Amino acid sequence: MAKELMHAAEYLRHIYTAPAEVPALPLADEEYLAAWGSSDVTGVLPFLQDQFHIDTKGFTWEKPAEIRLIFTGTLAGRLPVICTSAHPDFCNLASLLNGRPEAMPYPSTVNACMMQARDKRIYHHRVLLMNAAPYSNVAAERLGLTAADWLEKSGVLRLRHECAHYETLRLFGGMQNHALDEITADAMGQIAAFGDFSARRQRILFGLQPETGQCDGRLTFYTQKVIAAERPVIYRRVDEWLDPLEQELRQALTEKKCDYELLCLLAGRPLL
Repeated sequence: MAKELMHAAEYLRHIYTAPAEVPALPLADEEYLAAWGSSDVTGVLPFLQDQFHIDTKGFTWEKPAEIRLIFTGTLAGRLPVICTSAHPDFCNLASLLNGRPEAMPYPSTVNACMMQARDKRIYHHRVLLMNAAPYSNVAAERLGLTAADWLEKSGVLRLRHECAHYETLRLFGGMQNHALDEITADAMGQIAAFGDFSARRQRILFGLQPETGQCDGRLTFYTQKVIAAERPVIYRRVDEWLDPLEQELRQALTEKKCDYELLCLLAGRPLL
């Protein structure tokens, strides 16, 4: 039986609670990470075959030599990150890590995911997949950037965004496809890529249309569990929330708040 859709007020109450005591940071790496080694790898397909006996030959690869494995540090420990330069290769890897024999048809707008692998050889390994593409499918000119600059910043933003999700999971006990989670992750990503958080920039990344109270972009995906007629309430509330958040983050950055403090500020503030 399908889960009943929620009202906007219930959705907007979502919040994370930080631990009473600040843990020793970064957290220790999860145990599975040792199986991935510690060195970056270029040309990952032979590595997956040799290290985990995952057969990569049943797929058509566009740029296999450019697929890289890197390791990134987070507040919650290190993560293995597989980077691709072609969207079909990204889809192939999502399939492989899920133990599927055929490519998963991710839309071209999806270029990152935090996988909890289901292939039996790496079951429950958490791996970040990232493809090089403009973030949120936003054109560079909308942000006043060159295509090359925006592609570079997109990579930084995307990586920090996904790391923030991992941090809320391990530090605060949750990770959801929710507006609060996405604002939290995007804000950490904006700060990493641009050095600040911009409410205007965030409206563009979400596809918010303040003049109509509607949304034609990414935020629509994160409100699918809300009654359709009440989704515009979410769009309006998020829009109202962004300018005060920009001011609060500007002050926090001026005070040189650390990443953990920024994460707590963002994830612990309800949208109500």
